[in-house]
Amino acid sequence: MKILFVCTGNLCRSPMAEVLLRAELRRRQCDALEVASSGTWGMEGSPATGEAVEAVAALGVDLREHQARSTTVDEIRAADLIVAMTSVHVRELTEMAPDASGKIVLLKQLGETDVATLPEGSSTAERLTALLDGRRPTSVRGHDVDDPMGMPLGTYERTVDELRDGIERLAELLCGPHASAS
Repeated sequence: MKILFVCTGNLCRSPMAEVLLRAELRRRQCDALEVASSGTWGMEGSPATGEAVEAVAALGVDLREHQARSTTVDEIRAADLIVAMTSVHVRELTEMAPDASGKIVLLKQLGETDVATLPEGSSTAERLTALLDGRRPTSVRGHDVDDPMGMPLGTYERTVDELRDGIERLAELLCGPHASAS
């Protein structure tokens, strides 16, 4: 199952989300998911910003090898779940692949999405279906993860905090509660 994070340049928000989710999945021993990121205006091969690298390094996560990629229609179609950073990204993705609109969510909407309770032992596929069938709140500006590009390190650190909230919720929805959380 493939999760795709999307932002604009694939230089900070989506690559930070990608490596943070990978780290969370390892922590939860949830290995049924493939995680990637790209940007609607990504410049192929560009490195992550230094501030993005530093912000996630503080959490023991390595982003130094990241190379930006541009989002493609094939990648959108291949993903099982697309997690966008802003409503603008949702619109761009939907324009690229209208048939994918049902599998695109905003990261910050996840905390307010009403998802059916599943029995313990539900598969990742069942969990994904419940997430995509869940009742999401109406998209508002407050659901956008602001772009920290060009801002000081503190802005990146606040962005990481926002990303972590959504990523923990996403991991819980797709993998079930973490053993230490029960």
